[in-house]
Amino acid sequence: MKMKFVREIIYAVASSWNSGKGHKFTRRGEYEKALRHYKLALEYDHKSGSEPNPTKVECLARTQARLGDLKQALLSAERSLDLYKGLRSGNKFIIDSAKRVERFIAALKSGNKDEISALLPNRSSRLSG
Repeated sequence: MKMKFVREIIYAVASSWNSGKGHKFTRRGEYEKALRHYKLALEYDHKSGSEPNPTKVECLARTQARLGDLKQALLSAERSLDLYKGLRSGNKFIIDSAKRVERFIAALKSGNKDEISALLPNRSSRLSG
């Protein structure tokens, strides 16, 4: 029992570390590296036995969109929204986050690359063209 708890803690720390690295690479515009770290963060969430963090899934979706993989971005964004809604909280942060993801999903469904880009922070992406 004690080893399982220690393993869960290690996985949770590894998830947070990889998520942080994903944010760092996103700020630098290094989206392939960010994508790898967001995926690792979610793998460690799974290994720790916890539900994926909706914000991490949202970051994954946004990174996929920046890389031009709009189909996968839509799937990830919808998963993120489901996770936010599953929190069933009156917390303003969660409500605002769910609304933000709903806008992003609508843009992805529309296929309008200008609209999608407008919802992403000001970093270069492969959406143009």
